[in-house]
Amino acid sequence: MHFNDEVDWPEVFGEHISRPSLADPRNPRRSVYAATMVFLEGGLQEIDDQLSGRSRRSRDELAGARLTRTVVVRRAAALAADLPCAVSVGEGAFKDRWPSHGGMANFFMCLIKYTCTAPRWGLFLDYGPRRALAELPRVRAGELELTDLITKIATHDLRMRTRLARYWLFQLSLTIDAKWRSVATKAYREMLDAYSTRWVPVYEEGLRLLGVRLRPGITARMLSSMVSAQTSGFAQHIAGTGDDTRENRDLFVASVQALIYAALDPGDERAITDALRRILGEGPG
Repeated sequence: MHFNDEVDWPEVFGEHISRPSLADPRNPRRSVYAATMVFLEGGLQEIDDQLSGRSRRSRDELAGARLTRTVVVRRAAALAADLPCAVSVGEGAFKDRWPSHGGMANFFMCLIKYTCTAPRWGLFLDYGPRRALAELPRVRAGELELTDLITKIATHDLRMRTRLARYWLFQLSLTIDAKWRSVATKAYREMLDAYSTRWVPVYEEGLRLLGVRLRPGITARMLSSMVSAQTSGFAQHIAGTGDDTRENRDLFVASVQALIYAALDPGDERAITDALRRILGEGPG
């Protein structure tokens, strides 16, 4: 199991953990830091299992208490058994990090922060931009249709963003504490902003390769934010309603394509599809 040591965990967790040293990867007692991460990873994996239907608990039990301290401690103990060093993850260790009065609410806040920086979401954030940059030269060479590239990446991003939205919708339903909900929403928005920022150089490179420009008043950052917001809206809808049908996904892909095309300036009063067809038909210059 690998933890993200690059994050300044004491600063990230702030007031939500009893002592900053308990979440410091530089703590000389590595097991102290590892125990904190195991509690968070255990909570994250439990949520993943409940959402995917892999949880062994009955639906009646989940409806009454989806994520309790007992459940987290149990999951953490199973994870700790596979670690190379001895780590104490009993109920006492949990209460030491998140004291009983308001402890679970603080644990949820830390769990949100942990989710934001988990490596699995880093892979999600990097996939679309990396794939687009790799495939854009093929689009310019006429080997790949731009619509096909948009379809592949948009479909993948919608699936991942829906899964991410389910995490947040699920976790937000665990408490009605307004302060906790505000922290969770802020963390969620920070992650989506990071996702949008990754796309800016991709749009800039696409404009350069395809020899087109954006309409006056629109920038690559603005277009990236608009597509991200579009994706977020569809993902929240699917996560909240379960309406993950082929028709809904196709509608989403069409809306993203229309948004991107509408932001491009074809010039000479031509339709953007005609302009792109002419540009791509010329092949590499």
